[in-house]
Amino acid sequence: MTPEAFPDEPFPADDAGNGADDAEAFEFQDEGNSLEEAVVRQLDLYFARLGGRTPHPLYELVVHAVERPLIDYAMTMCRNNQCAAAELLGINRNTLRKKLQEHGIVQARGVPRKLKEK
Repeated sequence: MTPEAFPDEPFPADDAGNGADDAEAFEFQDEGNSLEEAVVRQLDLYFARLGGRTPHPLYELVVHAVERPLIDYAMTMCRNNQCAAAELLGINRNTLRKKLQEHGIVQARGVPRKLKEK
């Protein structure tokens, strides 16, 4: 995605202070391809390649495929600051910590995770 696909302010202010209205109005698009369309295309491809075999449970498959890179991206954007990444993701810091452990992203305390080069 290009930077133009994201709003100028990551945490838009509103009367409630949570930016919920802006988040609902914002649609992830890049050159006419929405995030939803990308997921549907990948699911279509997944089923086309199954060849009649039994599929994996879809919810777990999609959530795992999307959640790890999303969390990794947020941690990189926030320079491994879990509180800032949790705020960016809109989840509790303890929930983020649990998900970091589930995905094997978190390391021992005091050992910084290598940031991806851009």
